[in-house]
Amino acid sequence: MNGLAKGLAVIQAFNDEARALTLAEAAARTGLTRAAARRILMTLEDLGFAARHGERHFVLTPKVLSLGYAYLTSMPLWTFAEPVLESLVEELGETCSIAVLDGTELVYVLRIPVHRILTQGVTIGSRLPLHCHSAGRILLSGLTTVQLEAYFQRATLRSYTPRTLTDPARLRRAVTEAGRKGYAWVQGEMEESISGLSVPIFQPDGHVLAALNVSLNRKNASEAAAVRNLLPKLRRAAERLHASLAVRGSPRRVVRMGQVQRPAGRGA
Repeated sequence: MNGLAKGLAVIQAFNDEARALTLAEAAARTGLTRAAARRILMTLEDLGFAARHGERHFVLTPKVLSLGYAYLTSMPLWTFAEPVLESLVEELGETCSIAVLDGTELVYVLRIPVHRILTQGVTIGSRLPLHCHSAGRILLSGLTTVQLEAYFQRATLRSYTPRTLTDPARLRRAVTEAGRKGYAWVQGEMEESISGLSVPIFQPDGHVLAALNVSLNRKNASEAAAVRNLLPKLRRAAERLHASLAVRGSPRRVVRMGQVQRPAGRGA
């Protein structure tokens, strides 16, 4: 593991459950020696990405946010997606998000909540498993057969509620159905009271760049009502984003499992 990889590993060792770490804790969380963890933390401190907290602990500083912001601002989608999403939230009165694929997870790159949806609280940069999220199934539906097989070999299909799809065969069918329909509906698989409807955002070259999602925080939500009342508006917003990408140019992007492609015949 080189120096950059070690530094990133130490940064990622901090989270909600470990907001301040000692040298020993940082070493244990990253698999580094205490000496290596000490060198990395002192370097991060010198660069302004970490600071001392008391005599033994280190914490991250707000400068770490610049790393994620660099990614967001490098995406052409970022410059015009926010007003489109704001308009969609105002029209639907529901929380809406844009998510991208990263390995076996999705990452929110834009999210506008109308009220708190998930109990753990999610925001820009939050990561969720692909298999039990409607946006995740849209992103999976764009993978080639080889890429999808690689996902199933790597992913842990954890059950979050009694409704979570953890059987690979059933999940494959759900992903295929999402690709055929051009949307995905997931109800009660991450949390029992949460449902989600998602559609793809396509790049001009036909690759799936991201998924556009609306989340509903009510147990009596139904797919039929969501498709009737929400899907046309969601698709119009996705088409606006696609059209803006066509005007401004398609971003270059790397997906860990390879290029995500739009299957023939699938509409936005």
